[in-house]
Amino acid sequence: MNKVVKGVTLSTAALLSTTGLIACSQQTNNESAAPSSTKQNESVTIKMFRNYPAPEYPKGGGVGRQEILKSLEAAGLKGIDFDVSLATGPDYFTKLNLLAASGELPDYFNLDIPTMSRFADEGLIAPLDDLIKQAPNAMSLFDPKDLEALKYKGKLYALPVGYRPEPFNGPNTGTFIIRQDWLDNLGLKPPKTLDELHDVLVAFTKNDPDKNQANDTYGLGGIKPNNMDPNFGAIFGAFGVIPSFWHERNGQLKQGMVLPETKEALTLLQKWYKEGIIDPESLVTERKQLEEKIINSKVGVFEGLTMDVDPKQPLGNSLRKVTPTAKFNFLTPPTGAKGLSGWPENPPAYNDIRAVSAKFKNPEALMKLINWSVSDKPDGGFYLVTYGKENQHYTYDKAKNRISQNVKSYSELYEQGYSNPVRFLQVVDRRWTADETIVALESANKNLVRNSFWKTVPAQFDYPDLGKLWAEYYSKIISGTYSIDKWDEFVQKYYQQGGKIIEDQVNAEWNKTKK
Repeated sequence: MNKVVKGVTLSTAALLSTTGLIACSQQTNNESAAPSSTKQNESVTIKMFRNYPAPEYPKGGGVGRQEILKSLEAAGLKGIDFDVSLATGPDYFTKLNLLAASGELPDYFNLDIPTMSRFADEGLIAPLDDLIKQAPNAMSLFDPKDLEALKYKGKLYALPVGYRPEPFNGPNTGTFIIRQDWLDNLGLKPPKTLDELHDVLVAFTKNDPDKNQANDTYGLGGIKPNNMDPNFGAIFGAFGVIPSFWHERNGQLKQGMVLPETKEALTLLQKWYKEGIIDPESLVTERKQLEEKIINSKVGVFEGLTMDVDPKQPLGNSLRKVTPTAKFNFLTPPTGAKGLSGWPENPPAYNDIRAVSAKFKNPEALMKLINWSVSDKPDGGFYLVTYGKENQHYTYDKAKNRISQNVKSYSELYEQGYSNPVRFLQVVDRRWTADETIVALESANKNLVRNSFWKTVPAQFDYPDLGKLWAEYYSKIISGTYSIDKWDEFVQKYYQQGGKIIEDQVNAEWNKTKK
């Protein structure tokens, strides 16, 4: 029931320009009313604005809101109500910026780290260091590294997600997905090294893996780069580097894209592209287009989510409607010549961080609501908020610690006012997912390349175009439009166009916090 849409990494988001507010008018139903009273016997309605795609969520909260309010009252938390508004993607941040400009921010809302830093400087959001102590249930679920990453100028300004203790409930869900039925058709085993992956990609491209007697498949598919986020993270990981990450070298942090290991990875990808084992449209393909290629059996390996191995999930379900015998599997990150491997770790807080308006007069009520909503005790709200009503929307096998959904889709829960739209604090819980996914998730959280610095420094706002520079050279080098030696030119431009200042500021901040 967790949000698993892969978001932009925070290091990428930090390079996007966030200094201007969009000048247009937009009315939303989450405009803040008069400040809530802090009187003990007076009710408070907490205005919430979520960055989540759930158009099914009913105005007024539906039956879910009524059930949640009854449970709150039964737990002794009287007089707390909530009003949730939703938007998604760029539209969400357009509306959020308009609300900030008009002085009408909601009480509790999603944002990213660059926006958090800006809003903190403008006095729009409240520091939470003392406030979160009033939510001990939530505190027990936070990763201390996430809390540290969400500090700005020494203060905590946003809440991260929480994680249940099971090993499959870690923050990482990315992996290479492979067509297992294609491997079976060709008598191949899942590749474990870059060389083995190369041989599988050749076979998937040239040996008719779907047995349709046509030369219409490619080994590896991908999507166009999103600023500093390349495709094929595990390929770079086999060289011990992720281009957008900060890596320690000789006591200093360097961004991966300027390290020689990135040049080595680009050399390999350019070679594979010239061989024709990478879909030639990968560098310009949107995610939706890639999914169409996957469903129509045009690519055999792609960068996906561990949930994709569950045949009930949307991508696999759509594929099997076209090819009933199709089957996905996951790959552990391939090992390179030096024994290195790893998938890029997810950003802190699972891309779902939330702040509290500085104008909100009763944040203590919010903390009570959050603390109750993440408690799985009998009088807690975790199961009701997340899964709906037991034996109606879900069943819980306590002995196996597994949850079975009794609804056809998440949309059914959203329509009734439960689950992701009203998760007042997201707690990662995947006990509902398929056994195949559990195995994949445990692997995804073991084999990682770490980022040594997730925070934002001021220079990243001043030089927002470095991501575009990287995306240009990345695409042109892989496609062969540029020779591999053009990477050296990129590094020179990187430092000339703001990279040196960013690197200096990152190291200065890192040196303050490292232990």
